Amino acid sequence: MCSYAEETWKYLANNCVTMTFQDSLKLEDIGTTKNGRAMFRLESDLVFCQEYSTFGLEITVPAGFVTDFASVPRFLWFIFPPMGTYNPATVLHDYLCKMEGYPRFMADAIFREAMRELGVPWWRRVAMYLGVRAYSIFWGLV
Repeated sequence: MCSYAEETWKYLANNCVTMTFQDSLKLEDIGTTKNGRAMFRLESDLVFCQEYSTFGLEITVPAGFVTDFASVPRFLWFIFPPMGTYNPATVLHDYLCKMEGYPRFMADAIFREAMRELGVPWWRRVAMYLGVRAYSIFWGLV
């Protein structure tokens, strides 16, 4: 059973007029983690906009934010590498997931829509979206 917020998001996702990233990623490589994941820091803000017929949504990931891009288990890297055309969407998703009180299902849905805007093939977009939803549900972050 869907909550009112989930129904509202579905309505918004189906009535989006345009969405875009306003700039490209500017990153600084800051090394690797203990488990070998590359880490990067944004050198400038990353702005994502969604326009609807009556209002707009703008999300700004601030310069200085640190990301490891897609947190994919290593055994799946040959299909879903941590870095790809979806990099801006993964940075946006990482940021939204770290925001206090931001609904996880919305962060996941925005991730899916941002990948569509970036031209990520539908099969990869769906698989990555289902991966983040499964993670969210498994860990109770719904």
